Amino acid sequence: MEKVRFVVGITGGSGVGKTTLIDGLRKEFGEHVSTFSLDNYYLPKDKQQLDENGIINFDLPSALDLEQMQKDFDNLMAGNAIQQEVYNFNNPSNQKEYLTIEPKKLLIVEGLFVMHYEFLRAALNYSVFLSVDPDLQLERRLMRDVKERNYSEKDVLYQWNNHVIPSFESFVKPYMKQVDLVITNNDRFDENIHILTSVIHQNLD
Repeated sequence: MEKVRFVVGITGGSGVGKTTLIDGLRKEFGEHVSTFSLDNYYLPKDKQQLDENGIINFDLPSALDLEQMQKDFDNLMAGNAIQQEVYNFNNPSNQKEYLTIEPKKLLIVEGLFVMHYEFLRAALNYSVFLSVDPDLQLERRLMRDVKERNYSEKDVLYQWNNHVIPSFESFVKPYMKQVDLVITNNDRFDENIHILTSVIHQNLD
């Protein structure tokens, strides 16, 4: 089993293309890539905070199981495979699925709060912030949540204005000035993506 040699953190707001970027890195680096996704650590609904209207706010750092996340991350960094329960969007009717993550030369850590959680930020060898035009970002969010997750447009817009944007401004955007690289992803990833792949190649070859 491989040891983790290089840890890349990928963050940015909702709908900026984190998954698309990771898919591209998987094509580039093949079997040497493993991904640690923060999305698989959301706490159950009964442990989530409610906003002033009694609506669950999933867009807070406290929405994730930090204790389990750190335990799994430490195990992975120590060279051990871990089992992640795949997040089912808090739908109890969905059958539980588990994902085995093995340590690889390149570990990609992705999620909204990658830079916010100190233990993750301290472990990164390189950090990337994905940036998108806000109007395009909302368009992508609407398309995803309405078509793929069966949310109403009204609910998506409520979450966007009351949860997503305030959380982004408080817990994500401030780290844009601290990362190693900013990549813009409007029509496509800008030229900085080549900097990212070059840096990874230099540290894996």
